[in-house]
Amino acid sequence: MNASSTRARWTGLLAAVGLALGSGLSLTAFPPAPYYTLFGVVRDQVGTALDVEGADVILLRDGIEIGRTPITGDLRLDLNYELNISIEQGRANTRTYSDRTVARQGLFSLAVEMNGETFYPIEADGTLRAGEGGERVRLDLNIGADANGDGLPDAWQEWQLYQAGFRPGDDGWNIDDITRDGDYDGDGTSNFLEYLAGTFAGDAAERFELIITGRTDALVSFEFFAITGKVYAIESSTDLVNWTPVPHRLSPTGEDSDYSRATVVDILPIYVVTEPGAQRFYRITVR
Repeated sequence: MNASSTRARWTGLLAAVGLALGSGLSLTAFPPAPYYTLFGVVRDQVGTALDVEGADVILLRDGIEIGRTPITGDLRLDLNYELNISIEQGRANTRTYSDRTVARQGLFSLAVEMNGETFYPIEADGTLRAGEGGERVRLDLNIGADANGDGLPDAWQEWQLYQAGFRPGDDGWNIDDITRDGDYDGDGTSNFLEYLAGTFAGDAAERFELIITGRTDALVSFEFFAITGKVYAIESSTDLVNWTPVPHRLSPTGEDSDYSRATVVDILPIYVVTEPGAQRFYRITVR
């Protein structure tokens, strides 16, 4: 076979492929749409990140399960689940078609399954809507009943009232007094941030904050109020806009770590190696 006949055959093949593509025929060699990805932290009704073996986030469409992903228990601060949602391409006669998809801008819901029981997060109460595919969206999930629809689990609000000395039937027993964006104890920290940090929303002396206690050429030392089971990390910034995680240690000569899980409820020291250059600001984050 000579070169000219080979080129002719390839030209004919390309023309046939082009004709097929333009003729409306169903072809199977096309890539599926990128996933619509959800990620975040799943928390229980008192604000603690779930760390339960075998727990899953379940994807529901019209009340039917079409997917699930595990809830991890590792020390990542920013997430403990990630769910890839396949977006429907509307090509039911192709090999890549799956009935376990969600339509573009389609409705879906989420549930959490653990210990053989199913729970419905506050954020999934009602309807959630997918994107076009290719998006990565943060959606933290907080488990618990939310009868007054304020975004905080009722059980946590009742616990805060109980800790503040109120009992059911008392004049001060009203969960509506502890709103998501309010500050029940007036300490400058919102009730929702107290829920996340595990601190008591009814005690202004119990605050989640990072306090600098000293500085040398080698280390900057801080202290903070730690809660058992919470995971902490330190971030630094030169402009209070852009923040970067920095390693920390729990003793001046200890090993550096990106995250630390508290094993006690106490005021704990934490240390960061001094960084050269411009003035830096530091903050602590919690999961």
